[in-house]
Amino acid sequence: MALAHLPTWIPSPDVLGIVLARYREPLDPWANLTANTFLYAKYDTPQADDIVSHSSFRAYNLLPNIGREGQTYCHHIYTHYSELQPIMIFSQTDPFDLIAPETTTPQEMVERALTPPDPAFDPVTIFNADLVHNLSDWETIDWTDPRQAYWMTPSQLATLTFSPYPMRVFWRHLFNKEHPDVVTALHGGTFAVRREAIWRHPREFYQRCLDEFAYAGQNASNPEVGHFMERSWLAVWSRRFWIWNGTGTNET
Repeated sequence: MALAHLPTWIPSPDVLGIVLARYREPLDPWANLTANTFLYAKYDTPQADDIVSHSSFRAYNLLPNIGREGQTYCHHIYTHYSELQPIMIFSQTDPFDLIAPETTTPQEMVERALTPPDPAFDPVTIFNADLVHNLSDWETIDWTDPRQAYWMTPSQLATLTFSPYPMRVFWRHLFNKEHPDVVTALHGGTFAVRREAIWRHPREFYQRCLDEFAYAGQNASNPEVGHFMERSWLAVWSRRFWIWNGTGTNET
């Protein structure tokens, strides 16, 4: 779609970048935002099956179907580290079952991303605050425990490739630090974040992330490491999401 005919709510691609992890979800909701969007397809959907032109996206790339959305996000950040837009949305292509009812369309996602974040979550825009939870699952997780049902569906558990070590070791490999008592985590892996928060870490940090998906995640389509990463994103963006018992949150 020509930029001159885009709705006024759509920002310049120089202001907002969107990273979508796709399997076979419809592209139609994103038709107005293709100029802003880097789409990573993990299934080779023929153009004939899509109404939206693949070539209209800022980039439309095929990736192996590995690592859930977390591997996709790390791949994009590592590949485009010096070229990130000031505001970045990271999402699955159809996140709306999760982020509704607070956010129900790509337009609402964009409008919320362009608004200064809630001070409690800055530098991240949360599209549904009910998805935020404090967790302390650092040792081997029993994914069959009913308390984990929110994070792991039976179909996901049936295809899960387990990590050779628990989340505390994953955390140490990723951050080169010991974990806090509690981490504030965002269910679903859909959020917007300011570029400065991404740049808090050097490019090599995101290579370590990719290395975790290759080694501990065994390049599987549904690795346990992907669920560890889902629980870590807020902590990547700010220390405010690292919590020590008895002392509250750390400095931002």
